[in-house]
Amino acid sequence: MLTKIGDNNNQLYAVYYVVFGSLAGEDRLVREYLWDGPYKDMKAAVDKAKELKESHQNDDSFIVRTYAD
Repeated sequence: MLTKIGDNNNQLYAVYYVVFGSLAGEDRLVREYLWDGPYKDMKAAVDKAKELKESHQNDDSFIVRTYAD
């Protein structure tokens, strides 16, 4: 399932890839990696996340949230 976090018209959005457990590193339980973006339009970011999910064997680790630079 794709997840979106945040919804403000003045924000930029990005697609992040989330890893858990040992993949996140020794000192972290969860880590997010900026995968694509930023986008001014949330729909464009969600569409890209869906495309990435499908092209990566239905991997649910792609999320859309507000862009943090």
